[in-house]
Amino acid sequence: MFQKLIAPVVLSGALLGSITVGGVAAASTPSSSGPVIVVGSSSGQHAARDWLSAHQKALHARALAVSAATLGMTQKALLTELRTGKSITQVARERGVSTQKLLAALSTASEARVKGAVSRHRLNRKQAQRVDALLPAYLDKLITRVY
Repeated sequence: MFQKLIAPVVLSGALLGSITVGGVAAASTPSSSGPVIVVGSSSGQHAARDWLSAHQKALHARALAVSAATLGMTQKALLTELRTGKSITQVARERGVSTQKLLAALSTASEARVKGAVSRHRLNRKQAQRVDALLPAYLDKLITRVY
């Protein structure tokens, strides 16, 4: 009975540890802090969008931190403002910070994250260029979104 129990547990652990869906493999290792996206032969638009969607939560958290720092407030205070039905752009206007300054800070932080992904071989240069091309529209949506 013990052997019958072990086999499914080992198999499910192997499946959960490394899953491949549509040419994108997601694997989690004990030393990493989250999922690692390894893009297969696809080097076009889909790989860039896959990378953005896989890192969306981390990008939002980092964007909140960068926005709060740029606005001269804590993340908690910014979250409180956003929960009242304001966008990051509206909070920036109230605090006298230009949208361009906010976008520049967010772009710099996002581009650093993409460069890090390239240096860790999570994205190739062509995919990074595509992500960089998608970032301005993505960041614009992020700061104008009403939470």
